[in-house]
Amino acid sequence: MNGIPNNNKEVVWLQVTAGQGPKESGWVVAKLHQEIIQAACNLNLSIERVEMLAFDKTLRNQTLIEPDGFLSMLLRIEGVGAKLFSDAWKGTVKWQGESPYRIGHKRVNWFVGVLPIVMPSIDSVDMQRLIREVDITSTRSGGPGGQHVNKTNSAVQLIHRPTGIRIHVETDRSQHRNRQLAMERLHLTLIDGQLDAKKKNDKQRWMNHCQIERGNAIRVFSGKKFVEKALS
Repeated sequence: MNGIPNNNKEVVWLQVTAGQGPKESGWVVAKLHQEIIQAACNLNLSIERVEMLAFDKTLRNQTLIEPDGFLSMLLRIEGVGAKLFSDAWKGTVKWQGESPYRIGHKRVNWFVGVLPIVMPSIDSVDMQRLIREVDITSTRSGGPGGQHVNKTNSAVQLIHRPTGIRIHVETDRSQHRNRQLAMERLHLTLIDGQLDAKKKNDKQRWMNHCQIERGNAIRVFSGKKFVEKALS
């Protein structure tokens, strides 16, 4: 999205998760991540949806329909003040409203979590070594957003030979940008530099779905228009 011509950019990753909540919480994830994207753009921060997991399993392996609910969403934020911005969203978020799926349901409070994903620094030597360990191929992009997105081979499929880890990225229309994002996601997966790092990282990420605190919300939204309420 918006870029910042500054050499002192910060890069942070946020996971927005429905936790073990019902589909209503997945609906909140869909709404909340759009609020975060808009807020980041208002501050001239670059923000991208890097990884999305639809709440409904039937929608996870397709690219034609934008899901109305997500189990989790991974956002990459870049720019001056990115960390300060992410800190302002970190924690439990509550939505107050009637279920969009179960008419007359008595519950009106639904919770999701916004959690930082730590990306350790990596020097140029390590990155060059990592680049030599991967095979990268380009594929045709898919997904909602207009017919033009399917006309070029901008999507990237990465395979890390030592571990067998596979990563697919089609976030951007630029193949070069998608290659960068794929390498960053690989680095995120290989945090500990161990062969079982992906399993450990996945376990940590999935544990986030069990750790949403159902109280002490740092932000509260309400109604189908998803309007933020002032906290007293």
